[in-house]
Amino acid sequence: MKEYRRRLRANSSGQLLIVAALAIAVLISSTTIYVYELSKETNGTDTPSISNFVLALKQSTKNTMVSSLVNVSNGGEKTVLTANLNELSKVFRSLNHFGICHLDFTALDDSAYNSGIWLSWSISGLGVSSAYANFTLKVYGMASNITVNYAVNITTTVTIDGYYTKLAGNEKQVNLTCKMHNEGEPTLAKNINLFYEKLGSWIPVNSSNNLSIMDYGNGTYILSFNVNVPSNQVQVSVNVYDLHDIFVQANTTCYEA
Repeated sequence: MKEYRRRLRANSSGQLLIVAALAIAVLISSTTIYVYELSKETNGTDTPSISNFVLALKQSTKNTMVSSLVNVSNGGEKTVLTANLNELSKVFRSLNHFGICHLDFTALDDSAYNSGIWLSWSISGLGVSSAYANFTLKVYGMASNITVNYAVNITTTVTIDGYYTKLAGNEKQVNLTCKMHNEGEPTLAKNINLFYEKLGSWIPVNSSNNLSIMDYGNGTYILSFNVNVPSNQVQVSVNVYDLHDIFVQANTTCYEA
């Protein structure tokens, strides 16, 4: 499975970096358009409220964090997050609706995060893809100066738990419960791919395995499929894309119920 993911990353890294650059360009346009629309809707005045202006800038930082995590979780370099936030800071400096805008950021570095990124796809039944950074936004204007400190945490998690029941011979029916969250709140999956290990190789699960996926509509999925493996345990891997296209993987070992 690791080799499979590594090959996929090698083939797509260049494209992902291009996607990140395009995402920044879209964010620049979105911020400018949003501020312009606000200026037209603010009680007949010529300028938008500064609170809405700051809200638009904060939303742009969140969008940049999401697009960066999409890139990294799909095989891009972790430095993409810092590079994208630096580009966004340059964009903010070009905005002058209320004065000079300045954005400082610190990508989290600790025992889990490296350059603001945490990817943990272990065999414990839990998968985490996360981006975290602290921000200081300053607006220096003629009328007033504003400083806003805030943090942005983008985290997609998948938890899986399961067992198998014996069928005929080495045939087994694997039953999994999969739960998905964004920032601790239940969320839906855009795509779910399943794999199981047999004699040292990871094999994709498809319709030939009598695959069944029950979607409860609240981030909980019940997965069932058949495998033919000789061992008394079944190693499974769940690969999931959330609605933002953030990738996360969780692995677990299933034993007989």
